[in-house]
Amino acid sequence: MFCIRSLGQLWYNTSYHTAIGTTLFKVVYGREAPDLLRFEEGSTANFELETMLKERDAILAELKEQLVVAQARMKNNADKHRRELDFTVGDMVFLKLKPYRQHSVAKRLYQKLAARYYGPFEVLDRIGAVAYQLKLPAGSKIHSVFHVSQLKPVLGIGHQVSALPTHFTEEKDLLVEPREVMETRYDNDGHLEALVCWTNLEDHERSWVRVSELLRQFPHLSLEDKLRCTGY
Repeated sequence: MFCIRSLGQLWYNTSYHTAIGTTLFKVVYGREAPDLLRFEEGSTANFELETMLKERDAILAELKEQLVVAQARMKNNADKHRRELDFTVGDMVFLKLKPYRQHSVAKRLYQKLAARYYGPFEVLDRIGAVAYQLKLPAGSKIHSVFHVSQLKPVLGIGHQVSALPTHFTEEKDLLVEPREVMETRYDNDGHLEALVCWTNLEDHERSWVRVSELLRQFPHLSLEDKLRCTGY
């Protein structure tokens, strides 16, 4: 009888491990693991080996079938929470944008913030099946076409207008840089951190950042006065 435990061991030993940067199989044998070949009828004269290989292929086929069923179930559950939105020209919508700059320390700091809604803005045109062009304020630096998932219909009247920030780039990123360092401290690992206020963000959004990362991202930042008092 083919032992399914051996398949689990094979999977573990041939899976990529981030801690070592490779697979355990390659560490032990110095080469990549061989492909797991399917059994071909008549490829061996050994009856027991033939039986074991057939059992192995049957188990693999069943596992693949169960994975397909699981994927379909997850997709069905996800679809239950999706909304099919459809807008027409002239509709008013809110625009959802995330307030952080990509490829910077700010992304790590602010990617957990909830997306903000701006507007409302008027729908000018439908672009394809899932995108719309909005009437943005004059001078806006971002492209005016957005995916439907970024839009929310305006219901009722008397909504407070949330102006679109003027510091968004064409990539819909909000430019933020250190505005002021309030204080410093050491974290549990002994790394020096600075409490930073950011440009174009409110004071309550200030955050603790490792000084080494801060200076790497913003090498021209002057922290001498704050760092001197901590002995950094």
